[in-house]
Amino acid sequence: MAGLKKKPEKKTGGTRKSNDSLRDIAEKQLSGSSNLIPGQVRQTPEELIHELRVHQIELEMQAEELRNSHLALEESRDKYLDLYDFSPVGYLTLSDQGLVEEVNLTGAGLLGADRSSIVKSRFSTFIAKNDAGAWYRYFMQVQDQKKEQQCNLTLRRMDGSSFPARLEGIALRDLSNGRPVVRLAVSNIADIRRVEDALQLANKKLNLLSSITRHDINNQIQVLSGFLELLHANIGDPAFENYFTRINDAVSRISSIIRFTSDYTSIGINNPVWQDCSVLVETTVREARPGHGIVKNELPAGTELFADPLIGTVFRNLVDNAVRHGGKITTVRFSAEERNSHHILVCEDDGAGISPEEKEKIFELGYGRNTGLGLSLAREVLAITGITIRETGEPGRGARFEMQVPEGAWRTRKRTGRGG
Repeated sequence: MAGLKKKPEKKTGGTRKSNDSLRDIAEKQLSGSSNLIPGQVRQTPEELIHELRVHQIELEMQAEELRNSHLALEESRDKYLDLYDFSPVGYLTLSDQGLVEEVNLTGAGLLGADRSSIVKSRFSTFIAKNDAGAWYRYFMQVQDQKKEQQCNLTLRRMDGSSFPARLEGIALRDLSNGRPVVRLAVSNIADIRRVEDALQLANKKLNLLSSITRHDINNQIQVLSGFLELLHANIGDPAFENYFTRINDAVSRISSIIRFTSDYTSIGINNPVWQDCSVLVETTVREARPGHGIVKNELPAGTELFADPLIGTVFRNLVDNAVRHGGKITTVRFSAEERNSHHILVCEDDGAGISPEEKEKIFELGYGRNTGLGLSLAREVLAITGITIRETGEPGRGARFEMQVPEGAWRTRKRTGRGG
């Protein structure tokens, strides 16, 4: 209403509020020096001057905001460049032809050259001669898979020296122009390699000591068995027969433990390899000789597993446990299933089965009526390549061991004839 006085407004002091436009703020700053009535049609020179001054203040405020935004962007850019350049990892951007487009200071230091001499050069010039083929296959794989890929190669510096490196690469699109590029992270793993070499040397020495010790113990076991046999032949008293049986059982158990330590110390010594599961089962049948026709091999030919070379020991232990503890079994069956995109390797029998409270205990070291070592060893061997094992059978209907294979550790290889 005309009779009411308008409350005085607080000055903004140049600070922009979220609900005020630049023009509103400029109007408020000039409200104290203008005698114009709000809503009046502006046609006089004073009104035009007022309008120009409003625009001037509005532009000045916009310029101030742009300056502040520019400073914030520069600060953010400087922080990013520091993180990029002084990261402990070398970062490079390669074109789809393998040319270096960008490299951080760490990457240049690893390669022993200035950035200016690295950019526009082929990254392959820094690959050791013996790894040239491996680099080419890796670079093609990165671009084909469209997801992060890793490999270990030997890189060669500008001065001719070399070092073992781990490469982690991924194919992307350059945001500025849409061209395909490969982002590459390079790490010097010389220290890791030295530690690995030292561990391997220590393992070799321990294995040598274990081998000598096992050999000496086995010799003493043979001496003990020989004298025990002579003693048994000279003592015909039936009252002592039970003692001889127990002594022979103890000697057999000691021999089993010695054989287990030989297998156990071999875990992880050799690199995992692809192995035909069907062939492994056939080999297990020949070596274990559990009984004519007891093992049924239903694994398709060419079904391969990426596992420790001791995987055959796992199959033997599974068959041996079925025969020893399954009661009156007629069949031990190996098969494969696919469940929820996972590959499952199955070993099952039609024996007595395993009680619910023992399903996990049977994998514990030392648990069981025999040596209590076989299933513990099996779990250790499988775990090297991420394969898990569990017992899922029903008591009274037989034991069932399921080995779940992780992605990338299972494949089916097509076999070809001699002419193929």
